[in-house]
Amino acid sequence: MSAPTPTPTSSAGGAGALSSDEAEDYTQLPAALESRLSDLGVDAALRPTKIVLGDTWLRKRQKDLLGAPTSAALGVDEQKDEKKSAFDLLDALSRSGSLRIDCAVLHVIIAVTHCFDDSLIDTVVLRNVNPIEKLELSSLVVASTIQGAPAQQLVRDEQYLRVSTYSAPSLLGAPAYGQAD
Repeated sequence: MSAPTPTPTSSAGGAGALSSDEAEDYTQLPAALESRLSDLGVDAALRPTKIVLGDTWLRKRQKDLLGAPTSAALGVDEQKDEKKSAFDLLDALSRSGSLRIDCAVLHVIIAVTHCFDDSLIDTVVLRNVNPIEKLELSSLVVASTIQGAPAQQLVRDEQYLRVSTYSAPSLLGAPAYGQAD
């Protein structure tokens, strides 16, 4: 029995390019991220962020290929009509699902906010903490969870020692501060 091959990541930076017979439940990403943060013992600086859309959206559209783009504000009712039109078009193009759509892109947004207990000045001056190091660590945890790749693969070789000095040891498996590889 051969070992499973890793799923290649897409150039868009998503969780990976999936073949037609694979499925990935993107709704599990927030729970996986929360679990990863608690396992690593990273200070509770990351908070889930809710994205709230406005009632009015701005639509930019070109009637034809060489036409000038136009903009229009869409209210709630117009948004429903446009959404229905988009799904009707998808239904027609796929012949009600009987034709496969081989080339499609799914964009998933996971939003988190890095919170500090103190103001930026208090964090830097009073606590003598570099906020960039904390943000880099948070970004590395989020990226490794979403990409499904070890954090070691996401850090450039020339930055590895610097990042490993302040990261959670279990994240990079790095030597203690001041020790070389």
